This record gives sequence, C-alpha cells and structure tokens, in this order.
Amino acid sequence: MMGLLEMLYNQYHDKSKIYVTWDAVSWHNSVVLIQWVDEFNAANSGERRGPMIELIPLPTSAQFLNAIEGVFSGMTRAVINNSDYKCPEDMKVAISQHFHQRNRYFTEHPARAGKKIWEPNYPDFNALGAEGNLQ
Repeated sequence: MMGLLEMLYNQYHDKSKIYVTWDAVSWHNSVVLIQWVDEFNAANSGERRGPMIELIPLPTSAQFLNAIEGVFSGMTRAVINNSDYKCPEDMKVAISQHFHQRNRYFTEHPARAGKKIWEPNYPDFNALGAEGNLQ
C-alpha cells in the first residue's frame, strides 16, 4: 500500500491533496500504514513538496461504494472462478492479460464509472419517499 501511495503522490505531485478511499478490511487499518502516512504527511507539510495523503475508510458492509470491488469481482468471475490453472504462475498471467485487455478496452472506449448514479438527469435520492417512490 505504501508503494501505491508513493506512486500516486509522484503521479499527482501538482495537487494539494490525494484522497484514498477503501473498504474496512483489516490490512487497510494497519498501525504501520497509518504511522507511515502520518510521517509522510509531516515531512511533506514541512517542505511543501507535494500533496498531502488523506485516508478515507468506507463504512463496513458498503462494498458497493468502492469502485475497485466491482473491478476485482469481475476479474474473479472472468479469470479465477471455475478455473483449473496448472500453477499459480499461469493464473497470474491470466489475471495480467485480463487487466491488460480491460484497460485497453476502456482506453479505446472511455466511459465514466457509475454513469447511472452520476448522470445529471438521474432521480435525486433525496426525492425518494419512504416507499422508494419519487415524491
């Protein structure tokens, strides 16, 4: 995780803050990771070298809010479930090929994730009544 955060820091060096959201699995809340982020931000704030990193944990049992869950769920269904790889290396190659093809497709056909939720004409959830009907 620390390597990923450093990569994001370097990639978005011109920003003031990087927000990282994730689900509530135990390794996301590791003491070592939290200390590392705190130390990283303290060193960064003193020198104003780049963005601060803010960790935003999602609520428990809210996997639907985590976009990456859908990506990994799709990969699991397409590549891992009902598979019979000869060795772990074969599965790793299949996973890499899956993400390479998926990323190439989305590069060639860009679309905003969650279009149904964020499109301008989608009904406002606040306008729903107690029975889930629009008021």
